[in-house]
Amino acid sequence: MRKLLFCLAAGSLSLGAHAANLHPMSATYNVLRDGKAVGDAIYTLQSNSDGTWTLRSETHGTAGMARLAGLDVREESTFRWQDGRIDGVSYDYRQDAAFKHKSRRIDFDGRAAHVSEGKDHFDYPVQPGTMDRSSVALALGQTLADGKREATLPVAVRDRVEQQHFVVAGEETITVPAGSFKAARFERTDQPGKARSWYATNVTTLPVRVEQKQGDGSMIVLELKQK
Repeated sequence: MRKLLFCLAAGSLSLGAHAANLHPMSATYNVLRDGKAVGDAIYTLQSNSDGTWTLRSETHGTAGMARLAGLDVREESTFRWQDGRIDGVSYDYRQDAAFKHKSRRIDFDGRAAHVSEGKDHFDYPVQPGTMDRSSVALALGQTLADGKREATLPVAVRDRVEQQHFVVAGEETITVPAGSFKAARFERTDQPGKARSWYATNVTTLPVRVEQKQGDGSMIVLELKQK
């Protein structure tokens, strides 16, 4: 249960619009663990008055131990969209449950990331275009919208920047609660076997399906339910 839910940083889907454009949107997902439903997740993307964008997610346990524990996960990524590139501004993650409370905050100042996680604090340099793990979802969608089939993204994690590499490993028809879609499948190659995600060009900025293997060997899956 300690890693029951995860963000969409594992992947995203391609945009119907050109990569230069972002549009406000929302999507709802079923969340499963090893094939069993455990919750629902709602993602929204909105523009802000200062020219930044915010991607928010709320995940609630609705079945099994997640429901009993009152699991509630909230994630918020604010970024600038500049020259077809995401530049992180801030990231906030909070997980609340009867058995555990966890949080992480990242603030970007253009040259460094400042991370707070519980009693731990980290500061490290970043390059232009560094993003948080949730914003990777949009970055991969824009990669496909640009007609590209791979990307290396600088992602700020707990105490460093990871250079996460993704490639389109195939195309196939996939069926989720929202319907059947012809989709491209992204896989993360710098950590093989960790994550896969499917992207449909006629849907939205967010994924049709995401799979991520957890440290305990379990598999967490998000499937699009409503867009």
